[in-house]
Amino acid sequence: MKIIKAIIAFTLPVCLYAQKVELKVLNNFVKLTVEQTQSELKPGWTVFDIQLKDKLTHYLSAGHSTQLTDDNIPEFHIIPAENEVLADYAIIRMQQKKYYRKLPKSIIWENDYKRVEPANFYIKSDGDNGFICHPLNTLVKGEYVLLNLKQEPIGELQDLKVYSFQVP
Repeated sequence: MKIIKAIIAFTLPVCLYAQKVELKVLNNFVKLTVEQTQSELKPGWTVFDIQLKDKLTHYLSAGHSTQLTDDNIPEFHIIPAENEVLADYAIIRMQQKKYYRKLPKSIIWENDYKRVEPANFYIKSDGDNGFICHPLNTLVKGEYVLLNLKQEPIGELQDLKVYSFQVP
């Protein structure tokens, strides 16, 4: 009985991320895999035993994403989870380094992002519970992530679950 409870407790968090995100490549949709950021807390300076100016940085390993788009206007097929809406998703451009990619700012709201909503994206329903959408403007060459802005951060350092892709 304890084993069954352990299996249910282990698989429950996986079920909470049941949404599906696909990227159109060569006229076919390819499923994007979820990646978890790695976070690093760089301590600032101490004044009278009070820690000031701590800096949190979110990284993704590898210098490039494994998924490359074939156009600078990527097309997505997004099926939000039961308690999500399409406007919860956004695209953020990553800073690219030689061996890793990182979010420009540690707090999501401080980054320059494009929310998946009619002002920034062309959106149409796919007939089921999903949506097919693409940005209205072209994206600059580089590394990007599609992420859910309303997600609960993971762990003590507030890691994020993201879908990474690269624009040629």
